[in-house]
Amino acid sequence: MAPFRLSTRTLPSRSSGAVRPVRAGPAPVPVPWRVVRRGLGVIEIEHRGTETALSVRFALSGAGMLGLSLPRTVEPGERVRVVVRGSGADAAAAAHDAMLVLRWFQPDGTELLWPIAVE
Repeated sequence: MAPFRLSTRTLPSRSSGAVRPVRAGPAPVPVPWRVVRRGLGVIEIEHRGTETALSVRFALSGAGMLGLSLPRTVEPGERVRVVVRGSGADAAAAAHDAMLVLRWFQPDGTELLWPIAVE
């Protein structure tokens, strides 16, 4: 994957005088995971929740590289170990911009994401 860049800019306010109320989103959900780091490129995550986490998968981005894992079901108390491997894996895992994103579905079908810094 080629490196990419995201650009941002500030836009002037388009205030029409009326302020729109902010719509409240869904209630916050406690993160049911605990991270145990084992070494460079290896991260172990324990499921501390009470419900089965469905279609658990990881995405790692950093140093212009994106790695994906296959989905799996994780029961409460189980651990999942993530190992970064392959060409350029050491550089991606050690990069300052490296981010591991944990994605899973709750039993009601709600998809949740949890970013984990990889430093």
